[in-house]
Amino acid sequence: SATPPREIGSDLAPGMINVARERLEAECRMDDGMYRGCITAEVGDAMDPPPGPHHVIFSAFGLQQLPSPIRAIESWFNVMEPGGVCVFVYWPPNPPKIPGDDKDDPWKLWGELLKRKLGKKDEGKPWDENIDAAVAAAGGEIVHDKFITHDICWSCVRDMFDGMSRAGPWHAMRLRRGDDFVDELGKELQSMLHTQYPIGKTLSHKTTARMIVARRQKW
Repeated sequence: SATPPREIGSDLAPGMINVARERLEAECRMDDGMYRGCITAEVGDAMDPPPGPHHVIFSAFGLQQLPSPIRAIESWFNVMEPGGVCVFVYWPPNPPKIPGDDKDDPWKLWGELLKRKLGKKDEGKPWDENIDAAVAAAGGEIVHDKFITHDICWSCVRDMFDGMSRAGPWHAMRLRRGDDFVDELGKELQSMLHTQYPIGKTLSHKTTARMIVARRQKW
């Protein structure tokens, strides 16, 4: 039989790698170890991927968290084999307006609060406007580019904030700035959302992701 391809999952956080390895071990026990050793999880930096060449690189909702998303994309193409495919899904900084959705987006409000608190000014064009040029410069071509709208529901505003800031993408700010800083902003956010979502009311909102599929050219 054909040898299964080797797959490498990586994350910068050792704790996440431990969770992944536990799940992999459980899956291997279920399939009699067919894929043991073919799928591994290793601590790694998405800005500096392992040497290739790789057939496929896939990134899910991590790109926008990186210090330089464009440089990360370039580094991915540098380790892909000719004809290889790169798929990345991320939360765009300026997603398109969702028709008929007039609710306050808690993620957008959070970003505005951070900018005001940190004294950040408008940084001009969003970073992802440079994706097309970066892919082309790295010898790739975009073959699929799509915005995908998701419905997200939380039991209440407080649960949303706790989930995002303690186990989600806002947790990085908690680590950098501390609990007091993040929790104080959390109080402001909950106050802003209180009219639409009073205590005990389910919070539901729509948010838009962007999925790009690019291929490294064979020349």
